[in-house]
Amino acid sequence: MKRSFREHQALKIAQYIRSYYRGSFYIEQSGPFHFEAGKACYDNVDNVKWRKLLSQINKEIKNMNPLKVISAG
Repeated sequence: MKRSFREHQALKIAQYIRSYYRGSFYIEQSGPFHFEAGKACYDNVDNVKWRKLLSQINKEIKNMNPLKVISAG
């Protein structure tokens, strides 16, 4: 299953990648990308803008704490 995202949804994309570990996703206005081992892959991405977005997504994944508890109110 391939999920589609808007361009500036790095956190949502990071959550998706973290949930599925391996697969692919589509960013509107840029095209398909894939991820493996819980990280967005840079393979065959020459556009600097999209490499920066993939880098931001990987930073969001790295900053996610697996033991993070969401506190109520």
